[in-house]
Amino acid sequence: MRTRLVPALAAAALILCAATAGAVPLHDFPRELSLCGERVPLERQDVWEMMDQTFISSVYNVPQVILWIKRAHRYFPYVEKRLRQRKMPDDLKYVVVVESSLRTYALSSAKALGPWQFMEGTAKKYGLRVDKWIDERLNFERSTEAALDYLKDLHDLFQSWTLAMAAYNCGENRLGKSRDHQGSRSFYDTDLPLETEAYIFRILSAKVILSRPEAYGYSVPVERRYRPFVHDEVEVRLPAEVPVKTLARAAGTTFKEIKEMNPEIRQDSLPAGRFRIRVPQGKGKQFKDNLSSFLR
Repeated sequence: MRTRLVPALAAAALILCAATAGAVPLHDFPRELSLCGERVPLERQDVWEMMDQTFISSVYNVPQVILWIKRAHRYFPYVEKRLRQRKMPDDLKYVVVVESSLRTYALSSAKALGPWQFMEGTAKKYGLRVDKWIDERLNFERSTEAALDYLKDLHDLFQSWTLAMAAYNCGENRLGKSRDHQGSRSFYDTDLPLETEAYIFRILSAKVILSRPEAYGYSVPVERRYRPFVHDEVEVRLPAEVPVKTLARAAGTTFKEIKEMNPEIRQDSLPAGRFRIRVPQGKGKQFKDNLSSFLR
């Protein structure tokens, strides 16, 4: 496996060089690591160096790690619950950290969108609605379900969670062709695009840091972390196009709040059809009653 200087490592190195002796702690990762129950062969020099580089670039990226901790408090409980219910490894929650840093509106240069960074075609394949009105890649719960379905299919295909995560990054066709051409069996023996090779170690680094943030100098009190969203979710049938401002009025709130609670709504209105709308907690009945009145 090739190694390289990963993004942010150069900046971290400059900080270390510029600091006075002993001013910057030299953090290290555990000598034994596993991912989704699969052992990481750190006795191999190439594997250890890639892990060392990605870990350093992550652990010294202070703003990023603090925001990981704050956002994880909001989003991890849902992902962890669904992983338990589906009997999938808990470590898969770190995929969404690496994909988007748990940002709802994350958009890549390749047009992958949302916290799980779905391309439009893959999103539709896994049941997400993506059209001019709705983009469910931006709905955390719906996109999480689709991502876990995709990862489960990739695991069924490659019989390894590490390979499944690598395929999530570079695509199952690319990974399958690379393994067939090279005759490799494991991720660590497969020559892949550098981005994909680093991807698994970025997931490992996120796991190491977020599992014990205090060990690396990160102490973020619970009250400073982002609280999980609370809301009522109401199923409605719209007989015709309805402006978002009408939905807001029915819920006794603002246009902005409705859009922020329902980021999948792309336009300033919704077409005729059935929708599940999130409204402020405790206002579900008021919303449904008022909307029925407004639409008569």
